[in-house]
Amino acid sequence: MKFDCPACQKNINNMDIKERRRKGIFKQAQCPECNAWLRMNPMMESVKTVGLLVLLVASLLNIFKVMPALGTELSIAGVIGVSLALFVTLTAKMEKV
Repeated sequence: MKFDCPACQKNINNMDIKERRRKGIFKQAQCPECNAWLRMNPMMESVKTVGLLVLLVASLLNIFKVMPALGTELSIAGVIGVSLALFVTLTAKMEKV
């Protein structure tokens, strides 16, 4: 996945990033061109995390048949959760820390 660095405007491949760090639940990456630390918008990162948690909980409840009467609804919730996480991952912009 490629993105533009907001600091130096270079097009950067995600595989070229050498330094990464974690600040709480947020991930940061260092631009290989200008060495600026970048992160996804915190609101979008939170929405992505919520989507993945919805997917996880719905999947586990379906697998272990905790609520068999809600199987279809849990499947729909899982699809919505993964769709939300994928949408945010593909559309969110990186920002300089």
